[in-house]
Amino acid sequence: MNMEASQEELPLLDLFTQLREAGLSLGINEYYLVLRALQEGFGTVDQEALAELCRTLWVKSQDEEHLFNYHFQQVIAKSTNTAPVSSPATTSSEKPVVSNSTTVDSGSAPTSELDKTTPASVPVSSELMQVEDEIQVAEAVQITTQRDEDITVNRFTQTDEYFPVTRRQMKQSWRHLRRLVRKGLPTELDVEATIERVVQQGVLLEPVLVPHRVNRTELLLLIDHKGSMVPFHALSQRLVETAQRGGRLGGAGTYYFHNCPTRYLYQDPTRQKAESVADVLAQLRPERSAVLIFSDAGAARGGFSIERLELTQKFLDQLKQRVRYVTWLNPMAKERWFGTTAGEIARLVPMFEFSRQGLDGAIDVLRGRGSYAQLEYELF
Repeated sequence: MNMEASQEELPLLDLFTQLREAGLSLGINEYYLVLRALQEGFGTVDQEALAELCRTLWVKSQDEEHLFNYHFQQVIAKSTNTAPVSSPATTSSEKPVVSNSTTVDSGSAPTSELDKTTPASVPVSSELMQVEDEIQVAEAVQITTQRDEDITVNRFTQTDEYFPVTRRQMKQSWRHLRRLVRKGLPTELDVEATIERVVQQGVLLEPVLVPHRVNRTELLLLIDHKGSMVPFHALSQRLVETAQRGGRLGGAGTYYFHNCPTRYLYQDPTRQKAESVADVLAQLRPERSAVLIFSDAGAARGGFSIERLELTQKFLDQLKQRVRYVTWLNPMAKERWFGTTAGEIARLVPMFEFSRQGLDGAIDVLRGRGSYAQLEYELF
């Protein structure tokens, strides 16, 4: 299998995410219920059956129903707009081909027209083919989130701080990642040196000034995107935002990849702006750069891939030739790593689960204060 192959996520997940952003009180349990129902055969006849299933499990008021209907048309109807409609003339030996692409072609009706039409009877088989995969991810996320009481409580409050680490906590942790050096014009008063000069000369002729301290640490964030990392997109975005805006770092750059970096890294989440791994690594400065990788490393789906392990090891070997400090942050609970690719990758690089303690541990490694004997990733 080509490790760089694009893996489209279920349109249902896009719908779920948009409904959450629109204000519906939905958690991973509600998403998990719909996936289970689809697996049992409910809501699989056509779009209307799928819509009715989701309404039953997700909608709790008339206002929410209006929001649901709008977003269902925007996400599900558009994603299957190019799929062929099943016909009575279709025999069992003539299976309709369903496109995996979620892009609406240029000849499709505009959004305003789509809103006026009734959902067509379009098979959802292309979505059901991935239900098993999505269920594994949902179960893994459910286990991870249940381990943090704050997440359970905050599901019922008007706040977006439902992550295992809040925005404020992330900023506080990033500020510990610093290597301070004095740089620039001497404008800061050195009190001790000034007092010592007064003692020596017996009079204050002029104060002793020194340059300001600046943080020269340059952080490179490598973010695993799409596939099993879809449930953690918001978390990875929060990680990037707090590092860039609140970390007070000398610099913070971000690149994206899928499963593991091979030949290219990408400057944007859509993976349209590619840059070769060799060029990215050449920009790193060993005396300043630190690298943090954010990925489940295969733990979300609970599988083991020797190809993924070998490619990841090859990339880490290249990376360690350019920088001294590399660490890995895993959104999955440590208990989920055993027997997966993540468990083996944790033997190659310091790996921490995403919690306040885990984030602080990862930053300690990036500061050069962690040691393999003390690291959390030693599971065995």
